[in-house]
Amino acid sequence: MATVQLLETILYDPKEGVFLLDYHCDRMIASAKELAVFFSNNPEEFLRDLIPTRSEISNKLDVAIRNAGKDTRQRLRVLLDFDGAITIQSSHLPSETTSFQDSSILVVLDKQATHSDNMFLKHKTTEREVYNEARTRLGLGPVGAPMGDNVPFDVIMYNEEGEVMEATIANVAIEVENPESGALEWITPPLSSDQSVGDVMVQHCDVNLALCLRVSPLGLLNGTMRRKLLESGELKERVITVPELKKAASEGRRIKCFNSVRKEYPVTLKC
Repeated sequence: MATVQLLETILYDPKEGVFLLDYHCDRMIASAKELAVFFSNNPEEFLRDLIPTRSEISNKLDVAIRNAGKDTRQRLRVLLDFDGAITIQSSHLPSETTSFQDSSILVVLDKQATHSDNMFLKHKTTEREVYNEARTRLGLGPVGAPMGDNVPFDVIMYNEEGEVMEATIANVAIEVENPESGALEWITPPLSSDQSVGDVMVQHCDVNLALCLRVSPLGLLNGTMRRKLLESGELKERVITVPELKKAASEGRRIKCFNSVRKEYPVTLKC
């Protein structure tokens, strides 16, 4: 396995500044603490002295933004090594993501289940094999590759229990009717299929790692945009099964994906 780095992909807009910076910092720092024992050559030193603070990450971002041009909308990739080194990569973005504001964006359901005990589903890192494999199964190219007409943009993954997890670059939600009020509301998969139980210990074995890791039972990333929408009350958490997802699509109910760079965008499930 290649060297693993923690990763955050962050939006900078000249009008709004750095989007969800605190959420990104929280997630990166939490993952650094949890994964240090597995990937740092000196976990004790890393945990004691080398995990960056919010202000250190913010200062690095400020330098990268100035270098690329503060008047330029940017996608910022923050990479953290397990020796404490931070690297910032910046790329220019269009002024608006107008191509993501209509439901012509196609997504497809994966052809097979993904095991929810994969540690890399819970943490955002440069190890993306599990996502790349899902895209390959459906004949999709790498993220960002040119899309032709009627070509799916992303793959919605599900676990061995038939529970919807997420897409390869975004969380997902569907529109459902509230059984009590009859009002339509948005639901998104929870981090665990039993929120009262929380995380459980499962085995994830690798010929190089042979590690026992604590992972999210349902198998998805706690996205920063997801966190924002949940905290604002715009989303609720509930398990979504594959049949429920297909039924929502067949009944014409809305489906959307969201991440912190593209924000919310409607999608159509291609069956």
